[in-house]
Amino acid sequence: MNNVKINNEINLTYPDGFNEMGEEELKKYFGTPNNRWGVHDAPNHVILSVCWTKKGFFSFFADPESFLIGAESRLHKRLLNYQRIGQFKTKIASKKAQGIRFEYRVNDSVIVQVCDLYAFKHKNKIYAVYYILRKNDAIEKLPAFEEILKSITAE
Repeated sequence: MNNVKINNEINLTYPDGFNEMGEEELKKYFGTPNNRWGVHDAPNHVILSVCWTKKGFFSFFADPESFLIGAESRLHKRLLNYQRIGQFKTKIASKKAQGIRFEYRVNDSVIVQVCDLYAFKHKNKIYAVYYILRKNDAIEKLPAFEEILKSITAE
């Protein structure tokens, strides 16, 4: 298991076999490396990423549900065959969290991806945790993400 501190506020544990993503990889998969951390297990086609909002006036009023609405709107425009397939409420780091599960295709690929996206608020910032994998592997690999979510603590 690997431990990491993200943005000097969030602690997270993730399984062995993941490699930290560099700036170029973060740009490739998420459009920007700004305010984002990520790792990937390339042989198994799994990505784990955390992003956060900047501290500021508007982030003071933001909440996880609003963040997800905005994120979903952007994702729907950028991803082929975007479809929400689930919605969740839970606690992450003792904070209320909202989550969605969606599937999509990248470019003209026939491979369907699944993503679990959870958002929670800590110190006037919204943190979003992404777990992306192939749909065919979801049943086998999503339990690992549940353990990652349970490992998250906030300082």
